[in-house]
Amino acid sequence: MAVTAKPGSLFRHRSFFLLWSSQSVSFLGTQITYVALPLTAVLVLDATAMESGLVGALEKLPFLLFGLFVGVFVDRRARRPILIWTNAVRFAALAWIPFAYMLDMLTMEQLFLVVFVVGTMTVFFEIAYPSYVPGLVGRERLMEANGKLQVSESVAEVAGPGTAGVLISALSAPVVILLDAVSYAVSALTLLKLPADAAPHAPADADRKAPSVWASVREGFSVIKQHALLRWCTVAAVFTSLFFSAVMAVYFLFLIREAKVGAAEIGVITAIGSAGALCGALVADRLTLRLGVGPTLVLSLTFPALGYLVLASVHGSSFGAIATAAVASFVALFGIPVFDVTVISFRQAVTPDHLLGRVNATVRTFAWGALSVGSLLGGALGSALGLRQAVLVSAIGLFVPSVILLLSPARGVRRLDEAAQAAAEPQSPQPSLQLDQ
Repeated sequence: MAVTAKPGSLFRHRSFFLLWSSQSVSFLGTQITYVALPLTAVLVLDATAMESGLVGALEKLPFLLFGLFVGVFVDRRARRPILIWTNAVRFAALAWIPFAYMLDMLTMEQLFLVVFVVGTMTVFFEIAYPSYVPGLVGRERLMEANGKLQVSESVAEVAGPGTAGVLISALSAPVVILLDAVSYAVSALTLLKLPADAAPHAPADADRKAPSVWASVREGFSVIKQHALLRWCTVAAVFTSLFFSAVMAVYFLFLIREAKVGAAEIGVITAIGSAGALCGALVADRLTLRLGVGPTLVLSLTFPALGYLVLASVHGSSFGAIATAAVASFVALFGIPVFDVTVISFRQAVTPDHLLGRVNATVRTFAWGALSVGSLLGGALGSALGLRQAVLVSAIGLFVPSVILLLSPARGVRRLDEAAQAAAEPQSPQPSLQLDQ
């Protein structure tokens, strides 16, 4: 796949603009379904609490089951066809829900199956997608590309739930899901216009037989283990996922039962928090250019910790308390996209193309696993200590990843090209020597 290097904004890069357009449509559709799917389970199918929980669990379970193996698959195939076919399958699966609903034959079992299929296709897409972007725009423009894509996702997170609420009230939850299905179809058709890519190959492996699947999975682990910068960024990402998920597990319960905030005020607090995520996505590349990659990674992870630390102090439903909760949510969510954009660009820059799928799969499998464990941790802390204490402990835990990166070699990285050059140099077999350097 040839990279079309053009001056100015990446929006003048035809291939990137097509990718950005398809993803923007898909992001909005996904946010609409994020609201419409659980409402379909509850309002249409009278789901129990356990069934509602299963809907959420089945969405993330495929990453834990298949993520590492999908990484091997992605590293042995061209990435663009994977993106196209996964969107086509997601379109067909989601389109079944409104179709079955209109025929009065939709069941909870069908909903479970659709969620699992869509989740499985999302695993393929989410691993192939960041592996395709470096070849499309060039590694020197990764921060700009990931920043623009993150902005689109953040805008969808702000606009999607509200749009979903209006549409569901006018139509119905299953029919609204059709919009997300159509967004995947539009995305698949748009991706057909992107330049074709070839299956990646390691330079020294052209004439060698492909290793076994398990050997390939181990190779993905070894890349992260042997590269000090990748290793510590992965550890930080896992701790961030763990404690952020712990906070979110009790976030709404805390606002309702401890802070005594009403439903309308929660909507305002959530919207302002989402605006914080949007602002973070907008300034991520500028912060990295001004501060450097390592300092940006460290700084970005202090925002969630500080924000939720302030949130734990909120009492009552006065205007001051609501304003404090809104500002705290804004600050907390501001840091997440800054970290995501920077660490994804960092990972793409230092990882060879033929290993991108496995490295992305390994990191995301650990991170998504930590999300599941974090939800259980938040629930356990809330039950054992109380909701306020659960938020407080989780906020303190969110300082851990920033401290990890502050004490790691990653803090000294200023530019992505420096990190890529360091990755190309022979790595010491002694992890302790790498840390000392």
